[in-house]
Amino acid sequence: MGLRSIDASMLELSVSNVYRALKILMVFILCCGFVQAGYAQLFPGLEGEQLTDALRDAYTPNQLLNDSQVRDTLYAKVFAESDSVRCIYSGFAKYLPDGVDPSQWLYGTGLEVESMNLEHGWPQAKGADEGTDGNVNMYHLFPSRTAINSDRANFPFADIPDQLTQKWYYKDKEMAVKPSNGINAYSEYMNGSFEPREAVKGDIARAMFYFWTIYREDAVAADPSFFASQLSYLCDWHNQDPVDSAELLRNDIIAHYQDGKKNPFIIDCSLVKRAYCSQLPVCNPVSSEDVGDEEYVLQFLSGSQQLSVVGSGDQIWQLRIVDQLGRILRVESILTNQVGLRLNLPPGVYFAIATDFRIQLNHKFMIP
Repeated sequence: MGLRSIDASMLELSVSNVYRALKILMVFILCCGFVQAGYAQLFPGLEGEQLTDALRDAYTPNQLLNDSQVRDTLYAKVFAESDSVRCIYSGFAKYLPDGVDPSQWLYGTGLEVESMNLEHGWPQAKGADEGTDGNVNMYHLFPSRTAINSDRANFPFADIPDQLTQKWYYKDKEMAVKPSNGINAYSEYMNGSFEPREAVKGDIARAMFYFWTIYREDAVAADPSFFASQLSYLCDWHNQDPVDSAELLRNDIIAHYQDGKKNPFIIDCSLVKRAYCSQLPVCNPVSSEDVGDEEYVLQFLSGSQQLSVVGSGDQIWQLRIVDQLGRILRVESILTNQVGLRLNLPPGVYFAIATDFRIQLNHKFMIP
């Protein structure tokens, strides 16, 4: 083979590799969907059943993880906070070391106060049975202390009058008397109802709206009145506890494992009013035009394998490192102009995505 042939072959290979890498990046960004700077209203002009039918058609995932994969993914990827996993109801955080089976480690024997397992926001007996898609759809699944999960059982959510509350949950504690202070940090139980702590009421509500919208047939077959019995509370909670950055991030990560389909009630706050809660005030999704005009750069220093965000201000950024197969390798928080995050990655091509939940920065880099 002559020199000219070698050069042509190498050029063809190089172009092919570049095209393949760009194709992977485009598919990853479009399908796996990271947090965007802002959102337009979904299905404008539609309300009621027309809207919920459109949402079901557009956002029902065709691919889901199996039960064991779901548990480990939720614990190690979706709800991981540095080196721990937090109970959705009590706020208790349990240490999760590297190299262990997340489900086994968190559960322990099931008898310890700190034992944790998987809570189905929409109860299994109410339409999320084993073997159904709803059972393993991560948008309504949460880590919970095992004892609290057991107490919640299949009860609907509600606002419980303090004088009727039988149990109060905070961190690793369970009380039978009303707390003297910090009452909003406690979840509450009485026989027949369960009330989550204030900080996660909106998260729970949007999970319930999602399940009822996507899996309504299964829910109606199990208990046609279950959703209606708690609807007024869910409407209020969605309005009182709007989407925050942690919920947005979870929505992105879960979509990566579920066919790229997000929970639309997290994307567009107006959907709840248009679909189920007409009494709520108008809520408009953040528009991309509302995003500030500051300029930021996601910078990679190959010699030291460090990533940093350079620009004005002191924003906190969620930074994700992803390989060419779309696998999330690391999720970290960094400050603007902070000393770079050291990666220590093996040779290869990677993608870095940083967002402060208004602005998204993307950077492709190679480690030789």
